[in-house]
Amino acid sequence: MSAPLALARYRITLEALEALDLPAYLDSTLRGAFGRAFRRLCCLGREGEPCPLPASCPYHQTFETSPPADAEALRTHDDIPRPFVIAPPPAGPNEHPSGSHVVFDLTLVGRARQYLPHFVVTFRDMDRIGRGRRKVNLHRIEAVHPLTGASEVVYTAAENLVTPREATLTLAECAALPCPETPVRVTFVTQTRLKEDGAFARRPDFQLFFRRLLGRLSSLARFHGDGPLDVDFRGLIESAGAVRLTRDATQWTRWARYSGRQDRRMEWEGLVGCVEYDGDLTAFWPYLVFGQWIHVGSGTSFGLGRYCLEGTGMP
Repeated sequence: MSAPLALARYRITLEALEALDLPAYLDSTLRGAFGRAFRRLCCLGREGEPCPLPASCPYHQTFETSPPADAEALRTHDDIPRPFVIAPPPAGPNEHPSGSHVVFDLTLVGRARQYLPHFVVTFRDMDRIGRGRRKVNLHRIEAVHPLTGASEVVYTAAENLVTPREATLTLAECAALPCPETPVRVTFVTQTRLKEDGAFARRPDFQLFFRRLLGRLSSLARFHGDGPLDVDFRGLIESAGAVRLTRDATQWTRWARYSGRQDRRMEWEGLVGCVEYDGDLTAFWPYLVFGQWIHVGSGTSFGLGRYCLEGTGMP
């Protein structure tokens, strides 16, 4: 498998310096606070002005990547997937007392891995979150291996020193993992939004699920990796049609969030819950394993589209 794509996973721990009042779903809260701090610290452009060096700007390379002038697809910033995922627990308590910890995962994909020091500085500067903008402090960052769960400390507040460490996973490594016998159970942990014919599907048929995952992998490899994936897209997607959805225990959910960038309340809908797929999954297995950390569908940088493969020993 020619698969020029790798990811690195980190666990971020914030310490509450005051009692926090947080929404149950932290995705947009963390992503919004991070995005504002990242632009302020890492972009040379002034507020309301274009960046003078977008091709080398960490903020633009992760939040507003520009497609090549001759690109035949993904012609706008909004079309290009962000090469990071901020993934807090699916839901948690609203109240966090002073001294408690808020923990979430960060995945950096492709060339975004080189910007880890910028992410550390930004998380350290992101000192207020939630309702009332209560104080927090970056307590610790660990590099966590996606498959084994082994961890190494990258940063602690006590030392205030970044130690470059990575816990990487490649598509090629995933290809070496044996595919289990079917049926395989997949749990959509956070709201998953799989678009089909201009609307979000309420039934996660395998072909649709895999098509959206392969499309995301392809775009990440093309714009943030070392080059396009060398795979038979048409053949894989056609073969995916033979895998059957034999059990669907998903639910259609709605939740609202406030967008600081758009200054309005937004309502999102999507699937959560378990499904079982039956059929020969061997050809799809590497992509399914890798996809657990890059998520699938829309809203992935907010932590949406997170899924896990059950019964495989994956953490």
